[in-house]
Amino acid sequence: MFSKREIEILKNNIKKKLNTLARKIGYNLELKDIEKYHKMDISNEIHNKLLSGKTRYILLEKRILKKIILNKKILSILKETWGHAKCSVKFIFTSRKKMLDNITGFRIARPKKMDFEDVGGEHLDLHYGGIYNYNHKVLYTIWCPLVGFNEKYTLRISSKSHLKKHSVKFISSQNKYVSPVFKKSYAKKFKFFRPRLKSGQAIIFHPNLLHGRSSNFGNKTRVSIDFRIFNKGL
Repeated sequence: MFSKREIEILKNNIKKKLNTLARKIGYNLELKDIEKYHKMDISNEIHNKLLSGKTRYILLEKRILKKIILNKKILSILKETWGHAKCSVKFIFTSRKKMLDNITGFRIARPKKMDFEDVGGEHLDLHYGGIYNYNHKVLYTIWCPLVGFNEKYTLRISSKSHLKKHSVKFISSQNKYVSPVFKKSYAKKFKFFRPRLKSGQAIIFHPNLLHGRSSNFGNKTRVSIDFRIFNKGL
């Protein structure tokens, strides 16, 4: 999907965003190599501020955006399941009421063997924005690693789980907003695997696909981006 140059552009944009966010909260990060983020002297408090759901995104350059919405494989999937390929790329905040166009979210996961656990549990993207949703044609997710491409790093997904009806009674908690994370006892019923990818490759998956709890078992900080492609025909 993306060239090596485009991968570097995305990595640099994330690095710049993290350095800018750090300065805004009075912290001198000076991150130079994003795959060595785990070696920085960063407290959990600072880390959580830098990776807040309110700021964990970057603007997509036009040529990269075109690579997504004009990709032949993506267009084919959208036409087959939606009946058309009219879509938009958005970043989702906690509340569905606020989304940004032409934005991608990014995620940082430090190595688990260093006692870092920067990943969420098994969940669906269907209930985006913390609100129950039952329309399977609302969106697709594209997950693309920028650092970490083998099974030690990649996204943990359950093949064909999108064909199942996942009852919300198995969701682990619910406070002000719906938690999309399922109980461990429910997730154990499914088989998961982690694909081996090449630099520039990505995974596109259904909003009802169970995925997550993808700990980083490598030696580098995993860096990834996740696009939400929304159905403009709804």
